[in-house]
Amino acid sequence: MIDAFEFHSKEFLWLFLLLPVVAYICKHYKKQATLFFPHIETLKKAMEFHRSKAQHILNVLRFLALTALIFALARPQIIHRFTESRSSGIDIMLAVDISSSMMGLDFQERDERKITTRLDIAKQVTNEFIQNRPNDRIGMCAFARDAYLVSPVTMNHNWLEDNLKCLHVGLVEDGTAIGNALAMCANRLKNSESKTKLIVLLTDGSNTAGNIAPLMATEMAAALNIKIYTVGIGKKGIIPFAYPDEKGNVMIDPFGRPIVIQGQADLDETLLETIAQKTEGQFFRAENKKQLSDIYTTIDRLEKTDVKFKQFATVKDLFIGFIGCALLLLLLECFLRHSKFQKIP
Repeated sequence: MIDAFEFHSKEFLWLFLLLPVVAYICKHYKKQATLFFPHIETLKKAMEFHRSKAQHILNVLRFLALTALIFALARPQIIHRFTESRSSGIDIMLAVDISSSMMGLDFQERDERKITTRLDIAKQVTNEFIQNRPNDRIGMCAFARDAYLVSPVTMNHNWLEDNLKCLHVGLVEDGTAIGNALAMCANRLKNSESKTKLIVLLTDGSNTAGNIAPLMATEMAAALNIKIYTVGIGKKGIIPFAYPDEKGNVMIDPFGRPIVIQGQADLDETLLETIAQKTEGQFFRAENKKQLSDIYTTIDRLEKTDVKFKQFATVKDLFIGFIGCALLLLLLECFLRHSKFQKIP
């Protein structure tokens, strides 16, 4: 709802330019000398009242009445605007890998002083993706040896973002249960009435755990008309991995240096590409933050939400109040002119 103050007939506000002229006439226009008095018996007191002061008060009242009248002619209004949005929103489940391999430091930029892991970058980009889709219901699951629900599909994106920030390596026993994650996401979307249902799977490994085969979960998603976008992250070959503590933070040695081990990247690109193809989705590959950000931008562009807006407005006219004010001022001026400020030649 939007409240605004507007004038319906703004052209009448130009009449304010005439007020200085009226004020000049009232100040310099003089009749023959007169004497103000309320009654004959108080004539003596009336003679002591300064004529210019009385005339000034009457002129001010007329001036204010004229000002109120001009405002009334301009029709001041308070407008309450209501915007109603109707969207064919998309229901999305985000599956985020939190296995120990997500502690890889290959996304670390040289000029960064803070140690940045793959998971740190994944959370940043995922958060931006959520913020860019305010009209969609979005849910999330995280997975390592097993999958667990972070959030069901919801429009409360602030709550979803808060839960995303809490993700870290070590929340679940280590492993990579891609099939379990896909099955959980598909199960959360199966009763959705949305025309478009998506799963965005982000991982840097291959399926090494879980009791549901990835392709079986993929067939389940395809049967439910759920499209899966798979995102594989991480550079190929031997890369440095940080060692996590109990809270998923990078462990530091006594000299303040991160404890790093070297390891082999084991991303199963073939599996991720097959999952995407079977559900008419797409497979993406990212080896740095920019590529990952571009991938989520591409997904955002490919799956646009159709939003229609209707605007309604209620108008409250205020001109009656200004007319009433003008009449009261004129009545007061008339009363004073014929009583306390009454004059005789």
